[in-house]
Amino acid sequence: MSFLYVLKRRFQRNLPKPLQRKFQEAIYFALYRLSPARHQNFFNSGFSPADEALSALPPFDQEPLQATLYDQVLWSLTRDAGKRDWNDILDIGCGLGGGMQVAARRFPDARITGVDVNGSAVKVCRKRLQAFPNLTVEQGNARALSFADASFDMIFSVGAASYVGMPAFMAEASRVLRPGGTLSFSVGYTDKAFADQIGIAKALAEENGLRVQHVVDITENVFAAIAEDVPRRKALIDRVPAPFRGYALDWADMPGTMRYQEYVDGRRLDYAVVCERI
Repeated sequence: MSFLYVLKRRFQRNLPKPLQRKFQEAIYFALYRLSPARHQNFFNSGFSPADEALSALPPFDQEPLQATLYDQVLWSLTRDAGKRDWNDILDIGCGLGGGMQVAARRFPDARITGVDVNGSAVKVCRKRLQAFPNLTVEQGNARALSFADASFDMIFSVGAASYVGMPAFMAEASRVLRPGGTLSFSVGYTDKAFADQIGIAKALAEENGLRVQHVVDITENVFAAIAEDVPRRKALIDRVPAPFRGYALDWADMPGTMRYQEYVDGRRLDYAVVCERI
């Protein structure tokens, strides 16, 4: 584990909760600027096995495991969601826009909006998606979305709820979701029992006018993707400026790091939630 990462964890844990989140966001911004991550399409752990169609289709063929995680959240886990002729779709935490392109593949006639707190990522995303007239990107905070109530038929997100916090994430997502609409997202925690997280998800859903359709443990698939993706991640990390390379190893869950060991020890939980707005 890198000295920078240990120092960061100790410093962050001593901050008040609101400042912890601000500090985490600052790290997130810096990583985009200092690493080759900004040249990728995705910034998530992935899902294994990779979807065969995505593995053969540019630009997803470069990061098929990451594209597959988005496709799981968007498509595979929402098969029982009922009506899926969604016209207005929102990606919370869109990053560099890879997930929006997955959504455009599945729902070519939909208006797809992405929102991300990172201005650097938004700038790259907008430039990258210029060829898609039905895709728009906004900079904004998932805890206080700028959209009007009931603006979207479907909302999806990969990983953002882990950083935003489930209560704030689900409250804002439900606010901008239309009645009958679908919310589908993935989230990860350490030292959290799956049974407890199911209870938390259901309680927050009820609080916010949502009905839970699925809560699915995807930890095994996510960890398999991380292990499978080690060579590609190592090649990217080798291009990170030397003083930050150790920290990048931790951020990317590489073998020998704290996060990787949490998976090995069974202390890491990744799961997906699908809800309907009542």
